Amino acid sequence: MSLIGIEKLVFGVDDLDLCKKFWRDFGLTEVEDSTEHAIFACASNAKVEVRDTNDPVLPPPVIDAPGVREIVWAADSLKSVADIANELSKDRDVQVDDDGTVHAIGPEGLGIGFQKTKRVPLEDAGTKYNAPWKEERFDQPAKFYECATPQHLAHAVFYINDLEGTPKFYQERLGFKLTDAYTDRGCFLRCDAAVDHHNLFLIYMPPNKGFHHTAFEVRDIHEVFGGGLRMNELGWKTHLGPGRHNVTSAYYWYFRNPSGGAAEYGF
Repeated sequence: MSLIGIEKLVFGVDDLDLCKKFWRDFGLTEVEDSTEHAIFACASNAKVEVRDTNDPVLPPPVIDAPGVREIVWAADSLKSVADIANELSKDRDVQVDDDGTVHAIGPEGLGIGFQKTKRVPLEDAGTKYNAPWKEERFDQPAKFYECATPQHLAHAVFYINDLEGTPKFYQERLGFKLTDAYTDRGCFLRCDAAVDHHNLFLIYMPPNKGFHHTAFEVRDIHEVFGGGLRMNELGWKTHLGPGRHNVTSAYYWYFRNPSGGAAEYGF
């Protein structure tokens, strides 16, 4: 089996209209909209879906608060999806949609899904930089971003209560790789065929449980600031940043997300 990253995050939310506005303002493209739900996509075609918290389509909530109810993982083939379904059916109920998407409940009560990916390749569209001994940009200004257009849905972060069993499930049952770890605090995991530093960060902080944040990569640091400044102008509150992570060296700007937790611009 080969997983390449996140295909879709499915949120259960309290205020559907407010959450739709947030993701539009954040820079995602609306691809479906109805009174029951909405789906938004970034440039790679990875998606966010929002549904009312009481929608029976959703898996049961982990906690009584808005947040991700299911994370759908992108597989490289239908065979990989079928292999995962066979593996998970050994000890849990597995449901299969008409299109072959597989659904189950993972550790900590989080809904997990698996789908042959519909993501598309991205082009290198970032700004060229000039620095001492490094000249890349001639006779052209650096791009100024009036807003952000998220390119890639990179990772999601959850609080967990089982620092041994939960990461072990993703590694032994689904093939995830350990990228980095904080001793006795959490671990960074990536899909076996992904190029990201991590696709899943599991934070051990009992009794906390549930969704913390999700991160979208943009084209360069200028877009981190362009998107962040635009979100501020639109009235959305900063959760953290702008700043730079110690572990990945990535630049970030997080915003409080009415869908639950926070949403991050990263580069």
